[in-house]
Amino acid sequence: MKLMNPVFCFLALLLGGCGINQETIRQVEHAVELKKDNSRTCGAEVKNRCAISTPFASYYDAAIELQKNHMLLLDHGENSLMARLNLIKAAQSTIEIQTFIWVNDEAGHLMLKELLAAAKRGVKVKVIIDQLFSMGNSWLVSDLATLHQNLEFKLYNPVFQEAHTSAFEFFSALACCMARLNKRMHNKTFIVDNKYGIVGGRNYQDRYYDWDESFNYKDRDVLAIGPVVDQMTESFASFWQSPHVVPVEHLRDVSDRILNGEQSKINWNEPPPLKAEHLLSQAKDPQVVMDTFSKDIILVDQVEYFSDTHDKPFNRDARKANKQLTQKIHQYFADAKFDILIQTPYLIFSRQARKTFKKLRRKNPNLWFRVSTNSLASTDAYYVYAISYKYKRFYLKKLDMHIYEFKDRPEMATELFSQKHVNQRTRYGMHGKSFVIDGKISMIGSHNFDPRSDVLNTESGFVIESEAFAKKLTQNIETDMKDENSWVVAAKEQIPFFSRISGVIATISRKLPIFDIWPFRYSTSYRLKPGHQEVPANHPDFYQNYEVIGSFPNVDLSSKQIQTIIISAFAGFAEPVM
Repeated sequence: MKLMNPVFCFLALLLGGCGINQETIRQVEHAVELKKDNSRTCGAEVKNRCAISTPFASYYDAAIELQKNHMLLLDHGENSLMARLNLIKAAQSTIEIQTFIWVNDEAGHLMLKELLAAAKRGVKVKVIIDQLFSMGNSWLVSDLATLHQNLEFKLYNPVFQEAHTSAFEFFSALACCMARLNKRMHNKTFIVDNKYGIVGGRNYQDRYYDWDESFNYKDRDVLAIGPVVDQMTESFASFWQSPHVVPVEHLRDVSDRILNGEQSKINWNEPPPLKAEHLLSQAKDPQVVMDTFSKDIILVDQVEYFSDTHDKPFNRDARKANKQLTQKIHQYFADAKFDILIQTPYLIFSRQARKTFKKLRRKNPNLWFRVSTNSLASTDAYYVYAISYKYKRFYLKKLDMHIYEFKDRPEMATELFSQKHVNQRTRYGMHGKSFVIDGKISMIGSHNFDPRSDVLNTESGFVIESEAFAKKLTQNIETDMKDENSWVVAAKEQIPFFSRISGVIATISRKLPIFDIWPFRYSTSYRLKPGHQEVPANHPDFYQNYEVIGSFPNVDLSSKQIQTIIISAFAGFAEPVM
């Protein structure tokens, strides 16, 4: 059965989108039920679904008894994957996952196979994936629709009501329907048995778990164990029932393949890759799991899960009426008294955030304000870095912000990343999204503190009130900010008269949406001189202890650098959608 042509769907998208009709839905649902495997590897009478025991169970029991929550920072990529694998194997009733990206590479495929194995044990598995950059082809998604009766997949805001968006369709949507294309689900949540919940920045792809030979992210998740997971489960249920979330079998290209009996050639029974075998062995070993994580588990005083509603990107009233995560974040920033420490991959604060920080700086001139972010060498989105580059003078001079930009090859890579599957040419980038305020309030989630997260994406995260947890998170971020791992961005040494005139012109130029072409920039990057002590940029010895290394260290004068300068000069108008 051939469904509606994409060209007609392109026209229909202008009027709100097009999907398959009710008769086709009825047919494909019937076909899916016939195709789905209903076999079980665990007897129905076994109450725990043949789950392995997990060391995290004792922490859950204690949390329930105390009516508090245990929290575990997952700063190390491969260890974060081990924790997920352990909890999947320990699941006894439900697994619920939301994510922005799911790629069918080795890590992504391993997760799919482990979820399938859990489903075959009798665990109900539900997965919501944002459609735009995930899976890569409709063959795989058609497989997922029919793998097992306990395994269900849905996609958020599918473009043209298809699982896979071709290059032609993507650029067509850019041309006609950018507003709709931009509305994405950026939540990253992982929930097992309503007891254990992971929130943070990691998607399902090799580069989030130290498995990519070319590029890996320095990312961060947090595992919650205790009553707060109820809030995550409620939020997931609201997304699952959302009209913006579509069962994969209801998508045009997937329905077409299912009804025509087309199948992929994926062998779901093939053994895992060598890099996975050792990790799977560790994930099943309770002593290894305990030794890896127990020392970092912290009982916290108070934790709250915040998630935007499923309709936030589509409904202006929802953004105003609901207490969205963005509003909560801005309020915490506004109430800061002594110290703000932020880590974000994209240093583009929204207009509202800039106003909040400017007002806060006037009210509290002694506030210590530090930000850890990407350099041009380490970023995965140089066009976003270009907009950030445009605001460096404002951040440094008006907000008195201390900026540390992560190196593409940090000297402490052996401590920060697993070294089993990388080499000397592997690049690294920052992807963590966290803040610590006044040494007691922490936030870890998917929110990038940028205009896109404020308005266009749905986001989620934990806000944690605990001095012990805040201390642990601060230590982790400060390690990333060390001279071995980051460059300092600071004002250039001032030249009398010229620096003042240049600053006035640069300020005017920066405020223009286009033609920000003043060549004399206020700031540059610095590194510590050998044998000198690290000091902040406002310290009297800073220029004595540090040396200038240029605005774009470790980046050759190539298309990347040239395009960054051009975008910074001419594309300021695009800031709200970056």
